[in-house]
Amino acid sequence: MRELDNPAWHALRGEQGVFGRVGERAARYHPDISPIAAVADRSREALVELAGFVEPGRFVAVFAPGEPPDELWRLAAMAPLSQWVCPDPPVIDVETDWVELTDAHAGEMLELARATDPGPFEARTHRLGDYVGVVRDGKLVAMAGERICLAGYREVSAVCTDAAYTGRGFAQALVLEIVRRQQRAGCVPFLHVRTGSPAQAQAIHVYQKLGFQKRGDYAMTVLVRK
Repeated sequence: MRELDNPAWHALRGEQGVFGRVGERAARYHPDISPIAAVADRSREALVELAGFVEPGRFVAVFAPGEPPDELWRLAAMAPLSQWVCPDPPVIDVETDWVELTDAHAGEMLELARATDPGPFEARTHRLGDYVGVVRDGKLVAMAGERICLAGYREVSAVCTDAAYTGRGFAQALVLEIVRRQQRAGCVPFLHVRTGSPAQAQAIHVYQKLGFQKRGDYAMTVLVRK
């Protein structure tokens, strides 16, 4: 599972390269896909190359980079994360009626993500994988899907529920559906939880019930291009 130490790099150098710009030591998703970027190593050269992919004033979120060159980057924030994997099929069965989310739901998906803040989510993030959601009274009220996908591993992401509909098991049922699909495809599901976020304890409780195990702690570094 060493690839999961730098998942975005392996994803962009592999099957998700079509969704971004990829160089020898740096890569990034297109801005309307995700602000996530990646470097091959902690070298200065990698961050110099990445700077060529980012317009001045724009930001990227990078897994564990080295020290950013002062003339090119401003360190804006550090976001600690825990990473979780689900190597075995879930032993519980949680069901709800859900719908497949497509381009037709893009506006609603973005609106729900903006209201609930499950992590970076842009206008075309849903193109990265499968997304499923719960609709009530004609409104999208919960969703879950995929983001970083690399050989043998697929990330569960954008797990969120409208505040008026929490406590009904929607998130657990939707994550279970995504996990089942990933495991049927022969992939290990993984996900990230923001350390210190208001939803951290509840999210971990849900994921552990589904069979996720903590793999390690990481940090996402937010860099602004000078």
